Amino acid sequence: MPSMINLKSFSSALAAFCMLVFVYSFMPDSFVKISQFLKYLTIISTIIILMMFYRILEQTETSVENEQQEYDIEKSNQEIKFRRASPKKLYKHLTKLIIQTTKSINENSSSAIYIINPQKNNFALQNGSVGEFVDAIPTKNKLVNKYLSNKKKFHQKDYPEEWSKLFFSNSWRGSECAIISPININENIAGFILTRLDHFSNVTEKEFNLLSQLSDYISFSLTNLESLEQHIVGEDSKALILEILSNLDFKSDSQNIFNQFKYLIRTFFQYDRVTISTRKESENRRKYDKGVTSTIKLVDGDKDEFVEGSDFPTNGSIQGLPVITGTHFQTNDWRASHPNMFRFKSSELNDYKYKSMMGVPIIIEGESRGAIILEKVDTIHFLKQELADLILIGQVLGSALHWKFEYEKIHKNATHDGLSGLLNHQTFKEKFNDEIQRAARFQQKMAVMMFDLDKFKKVNDTLGHQYGDYVIQTVAKIMVDNVRAVDVVARYGGEEFAVILINTTAVMSNIVAQRIVDSIAEYQFSYNGVETRLTISGGMSEYPTHADNMRQLIEIADQELYATKDRGGNGITIHKIVDQNFG
Repeated sequence: MPSMINLKSFSSALAAFCMLVFVYSFMPDSFVKISQFLKYLTIISTIIILMMFYRILEQTETSVENEQQEYDIEKSNQEIKFRRASPKKLYKHLTKLIIQTTKSINENSSSAIYIINPQKNNFALQNGSVGEFVDAIPTKNKLVNKYLSNKKKFHQKDYPEEWSKLFFSNSWRGSECAIISPININENIAGFILTRLDHFSNVTEKEFNLLSQLSDYISFSLTNLESLEQHIVGEDSKALILEILSNLDFKSDSQNIFNQFKYLIRTFFQYDRVTISTRKESENRRKYDKGVTSTIKLVDGDKDEFVEGSDFPTNGSIQGLPVITGTHFQTNDWRASHPNMFRFKSSELNDYKYKSMMGVPIIIEGESRGAIILEKVDTIHFLKQELADLILIGQVLGSALHWKFEYEKIHKNATHDGLSGLLNHQTFKEKFNDEIQRAARFQQKMAVMMFDLDKFKKVNDTLGHQYGDYVIQTVAKIMVDNVRAVDVVARYGGEEFAVILINTTAVMSNIVAQRIVDSIAEYQFSYNGVETRLTISGGMSEYPTHADNMRQLIEIADQELYATKDRGGNGITIHKIVDQNFG
């Protein structure tokens, strides 16, 4: 019988069998020999039909299995596709941060990130406003080629035809300008950040430099990501690691990164305790004192006296060994292999329960800045492959922390005033709108204060601008010291400051406002041996009692500020009379 039987052949055989049975059933008794022959033929045909039926069932099951296998393969292919997309996901995450930061640099700007597509000979839009920036820019574009090499800005009125090849919007005023900041990988141009502003005059040297720093950050991130991918062996490991990196929030504190890596380490290893520590920095530390103290950032598994936040001497401790040496170690009895070292501190009890140990450094900018240490109670060896995996995780953690530190520096420069260290004007407005939305969602009130130093021009004119800078810095510190961590303090411009007190009324906030006013009036300003005293005036509005939008709340507070100045200054004025029952 053929190995494959289709339903058509089975149906034909079944029809012939039924005809045979019909003939045998109606055969006259006189045809004994023929009847006998048909009887045996019917029996044989029955056997054949049953065998064919069984074969068809077998084929059906196989077909179902094959379909399931095909489905599983398809599913697997989808998973592989997802895994391969993970780096792209991480990259999108980084580019989104960059676009958000460029908006903080200048409120009249909009930016897009383009990366080269060699197959299509163009720069493809990665992130940015699709309605404003074109989807792709040819690599032969005259403006792009002209300004990629020197990071210069160009004017719309000088290149009207070429301008339309970069931007969709037709509402041009002729005064607009654009900046191209190149992205490089291995010294080759990989793309650029294209930033559009409403006028040349709105671009300061600081903003121009920040845009260059952002393109350098993207360059560094892409190069670093490419290097990481080359070191990760195995699709499963790559998927896990890249997924962890993609989920990191570089705007949150570093503890978020350590917690994410805790789950990654749990997936890769069996251990009794893992400790992640970083070198504690000191401004006045000498070079040969590198790594004198480390701080425990994360503990997972067994707990003892050395918990998160604990400091320990890096020199002399096996927990700090990778930091000092910059290399990994692995031992099944660390007390025997390192007899002159202690675990965390020399004062620690000598009855150590941990025996097997494995540690790797956390490298940031080519320097050992921390360590990951795995410990086991017994003397069972960590495997060589486990050490290789831990080395890789140490490299990845170092890269993640480096990305975060670099982004923090750039983001702070972009969002904070360089002199006072407070939020700058643009970032304050963004934060203000966020707080209005939050207050509306939770039906809370907010107090909005505007402050302006009295007769500050006289300080700059008579004592000099350096003295004026010192005053701005001091006033900023006084304001921060007199509000809560959740409140918002910004330098609004010149000698003007803005404060938002979260979830409180204007009446209740008056105590804080008066404390700021009194603290500044009582402060003895002293710089280069010259002493002086100053006062400040303020006005206050309340959300949503006086207005439900940022513009009006600031206008109202400003009006009351100048009302205070008209009365001689050195005070605070609340808009109208706020109902004492509010709050």
